[in-house]
Amino acid sequence: MVVPTPAYTTTVLARTWLNGETFELNCSRPQGFDFVAGQYVALVVRGEEREYTLISPPAGGDLRFLIKRVAGGQVSAALAEIAPGTVLAMGRAKGYLRYRPTDRPVYMVATGVGIAPFVAMAADGVRGFHLLHGTRTEDGLFYQQELRAAACQYLPCLSRQGTTDLPGLYHGYVTKYIEENLHGGPFDFYLCGSMAMIRDLTHLLDRSHPATRIYSEAYH
Repeated sequence: MVVPTPAYTTTVLARTWLNGETFELNCSRPQGFDFVAGQYVALVVRGEEREYTLISPPAGGDLRFLIKRVAGGQVSAALAEIAPGTVLAMGRAKGYLRYRPTDRPVYMVATGVGIAPFVAMAADGVRGFHLLHGTRTEDGLFYQQELRAAACQYLPCLSRQGTTDLPGLYHGYVTKYIEENLHGGPFDFYLCGSMAMIRDLTHLLDRSHPATRIYSEAYH
């Protein structure tokens, strides 16, 4: 794979593990680097490039990323072990999954680390949205406190049964929740996560709520 000449360099400052496979990476902010909440950048490690969404707000200082260590993934595995002080090449901010002010009800739906752009939007001051976060178990529900404070409704959706007393908990997939509970419209939907979730929910909304606007970004 040919990696283009990077636009910036950034220094790894710290890494914080959130569960056994997911961590937050804190990096320095290069001079002149700008972005919009919800955008992503490419990080280059050992000649390999991968894209990660920023969870820090545009007006903040350091850059923060939510990263899942993927089995067999060269870049995520390297970032899971990389030492503070390491300098990485970094590309310009890209992506169109950014908040658009509206008078419609807004639903943000994520699976796994697809919650990242919505964490950034909440940190940037976006308020009053409905947020569904689908994970297998409770330890994958990252940044609950910040998201509950920003959302008018926060719905954790766990696909595995378990004993928990989370407020608003739904046992099942985010798509099933929307199918059973979404009424009225039109809406604005922001989707980020697995391709299967985005595909299934897009088909459902197109069929049941055709005037809904959908903005999406898949995580592979």
